[in-house]
Amino acid sequence: MAFSKIIAESMDLTDTYAFTGTVTGAGEVNTPFFFTVGVSSSQALSNQTFTTLTNWNTPTKSTQGTFSSGVYTPGIAGKYFFYLMCDIGNMADTDRVFCRIQADSDGNGSFSQKGATGKDICAHGNADIAAQTSMIINCTANTQIRAQGWHEYGSNRNFQGGFFMAHLLNKE
Repeated sequence: MAFSKIIAESMDLTDTYAFTGTVTGAGEVNTPFFFTVGVSSSQALSNQTFTTLTNWNTPTKSTQGTFSSGVYTPGIAGKYFFYLMCDIGNMADTDRVFCRIQADSDGNGSFSQKGATGKDICAHGNADIAAQTSMIINCTANTQIRAQGWHEYGSNRNFQGGFFMAHLLNKE
């Protein structure tokens, strides 16, 4: 196919093209990634205190990156999509539940919130509430990401399930 055909007519994606050489820039592999589900046993969360959620199953993950004690480190710099849903059990009427994702960009233990905090309010007593949030974070290879939950029941409530995941959108 001649270059002039592309410019003059644009490319008809229903045509068959015979390329020679190497095609580059056509996409990336979206690893590393991880996905984990909260375990069936519960983790106690203190009243009105953001608590790092550590009660996760062994994640499904790519070979890059690590996940330990509720903290994910991607191992490869890039822009990542993160999602968190945390289920906090047995809340009373009008009690609020929050979840948030925090990042420590250089891995030195100094976490800061990234993006919005997910929030939900209990409409009926003795209900489980599942707040959710998602965001895109630019990570270094050493960025540490953690998920946290918060409630205002008055005494301890339990994180009793949820999802925490991330995947690479593009490399920096």
